[in-house]
Amino acid sequence: MNDGEMKTYVAAAVADGILRRGGTARTEADRRELVKELAQNAMDQVASQMIQQGLSAPTAEEEAQVLRHVVASQLGLGRLQLLLDDDSIENIDINGCDNVWVKRADGTKEQVEAVTESDEELVELVQRAARAHHTGGERRIDAAKPIVDLHLAGDHRLSAMIEVSHRPCVSIRRHRLVDPTLQDLAESMTEEVGRFLRAAVRARLNIIVSGGTDAGKTTMLRALLAEASPLDRIITIELSYELGLHELSHRHPDCPAWETREANTEGEGAITMDQLVQRANRHNADRVIVGEVLGDEIVPMLNAMTAGKAGSMCTIHADSTEGTFGRIQSYASQSPKHLSDAATAKLTAQALDLVVFVRQQPAADGFARRFVSSIRVVEDSDGPHVISTEIFAEPQGGGPAIPHFGVPPGLRDRLANFGYEAPIGIIGR
Repeated sequence: MNDGEMKTYVAAAVADGILRRGGTARTEADRRELVKELAQNAMDQVASQMIQQGLSAPTAEEEAQVLRHVVASQLGLGRLQLLLDDDSIENIDINGCDNVWVKRADGTKEQVEAVTESDEELVELVQRAARAHHTGGERRIDAAKPIVDLHLAGDHRLSAMIEVSHRPCVSIRRHRLVDPTLQDLAESMTEEVGRFLRAAVRARLNIIVSGGTDAGKTTMLRALLAEASPLDRIITIELSYELGLHELSHRHPDCPAWETREANTEGEGAITMDQLVQRANRHNADRVIVGEVLGDEIVPMLNAMTAGKAGSMCTIHADSTEGTFGRIQSYASQSPKHLSDAATAKLTAQALDLVVFVRQQPAADGFARRFVSSIRVVEDSDGPHVISTEIFAEPQGGGPAIPHFGVPPGLRDRLANFGYEAPIGIIGR
């Protein structure tokens, strides 16, 4: 009996067993145990039959592979679940059921086998994930709502589109570091930058982490917040749950997590990030954290920072620390308040203390490297321009940022109270 035949036999036995005994599985945990038990019993029968026929019994590795496949099909998301369970995979891109690509943690990329037999099955799989596997409650994807964002168990973020793409398009990202500290990211920054950022968080500076796609913005945000006091009441606001700070009770015991809600079929009941950021002021937040600023929520986010929510943070997509200000102005101009560039620059200067830029750099050996490339201090505004100083910058040839210009005196004194002494040789240069 080959691998395919074993999988078929065991899967059929599990399906039959569920029909006969499924009523005893009253909870998801009960169902999981039942499936595992049925699969193992069927696998034992396969081994027994093969021995009786004079064949070699499956090896432990072959048996484990069959069991993983069948259990994933019954409990998870089929063949896709096997990719989700692979710790070496960071990104999964599906351009139709049989055009599947994965990117691994070391930066390598490869095409893998189909995750379903047809595009129709792929759509059904995403619909099942939206109904049952999104950690924030049921969401939907159909002809009337062709785009969905989900957070799956295991710290995977899924984004899917149907109808508006020539084939169902699904992208999944996984954050391998769910509870990082600045020390865990030591290879991505110098010791000097690490000390500076540690003091900046403890001094309750307002920080935006910016960078390109897959640069490590969310991981950096998590690591920064690991330095926050466990007594801080931290409210996280996201399109769909991704940060997971509320699950790290050893670090953040008082951490309500909020996510947006889509409108119902009548077009009512939607809750936007803009609304949630505004509500945070009424829930006694010490720090307001927006997982990713994507639009007009930037204005209430900056207002929250100026309203005494010191130590608040967010991430934003940008191509440099200086380019972050342009992105902020673009979002603010599109908000219902239609802020001018001058008004946005003034609000930014009042609200924001630091911009931390992270980026991903391909290496000659094919591996990707992520690091802190720049840190800029926000000082003032002049008309439509934000006045800032890049105190850490990427050196010639690339790599983690090093001291560039001196830390402004006011900030230097503020950070000294939290254990950071700016380099003597660089001050005032």
